[in-house]
Amino acid sequence: AVCVSSINAQILTQSNHAPIVSDSYQTVDCSTVGINPGGNGSGQTYNFSSLTVLTNTATNMGVTVASTGSASTYPSAGVSIQTGTSNAFYSSTSTELLYWGGNIKVGGQNITMAYSSAAPFAMYPMTLGTTTSSMVAGTNTSVAGAGTFTGTSTVTGAGTGTIMLPGGYNFNNVLKVTTVTTMTFTTPFGNGNYNKNNYDYYSPLSKYPLFSISNETITSALGTTTETLTLINNNYKVVGITESANQTLSNVIVYPNPAKENINLNFNNENSENASYELVNVLGQTVRTQTIPVVKGETLYNMN
Repeated sequence: AVCVSSINAQILTQSNHAPIVSDSYQTVDCSTVGINPGGNGSGQTYNFSSLTVLTNTATNMGVTVASTGSASTYPSAGVSIQTGTSNAFYSSTSTELLYWGGNIKVGGQNITMAYSSAAPFAMYPMTLGTTTSSMVAGTNTSVAGAGTFTGTSTVTGAGTGTIMLPGGYNFNNVLKVTTVTTMTFTTPFGNGNYNKNNYDYYSPLSKYPLFSISNETITSALGTTTETLTLINNNYKVVGITESANQTLSNVIVYPNPAKENINLNFNNENSENASYELVNVLGQTVRTQTIPVVKGETLYNMN
């Protein structure tokens, strides 16, 4: 069971995970009362079905670093994910995704972070058990003035299993990625500490996390502030499939999403039932209908 769970779970690579210019996705805040990130290891069930999805939607866009006006501050970054007036700067290779800083907000405190030693956000290919840790350092700017920071950042493929989201939408083969950041920083008004635990849940159906939890704590001369933020991918109802108990085709996933040339259909066909797919364009017109060869059990079919 451990082997099957690990093989089927999402594996993050540069092509299906690293942000690029022209990416676009939306997130929506969720209620945070009693939120628990769930366990680690294979075969987990992450049940967030009772959360309330709020109405404040944010659009996240992949833009060029030059367009942000901060190219000189983030010379090693290749792309920024822009949310409103805030930016998060990244660079990637086939083996890693690095975070170079940007704008963060904790308890109303706006802080701009510029890393001279980047934080690892993924080591590719990333799956259950993959982990990497690095020392981080750089400069920070806030209402308290300019300062510096040092610390560590560790990212781990911590768990695999099923995630349950509001509305009865369940996703199998998810990968839970945990990022732990611990820093000390200086300001003109004194020193402080910043800690962040981030939990992202990835499905083969979506490039960006289906669900994220962020726990942040900042301690400074102004006191201690703790904030928890939960975000759900606004597209989860589109890529999700609700299942009823009497279905003979189950655990249906369609990936990659988005796709250019090929789409994989993966599902369980326990009773060797006939199966077919219908491809429909944005105008509602049927482009293709095709029968899928009958295979008992898990079926993987590639559609060109």
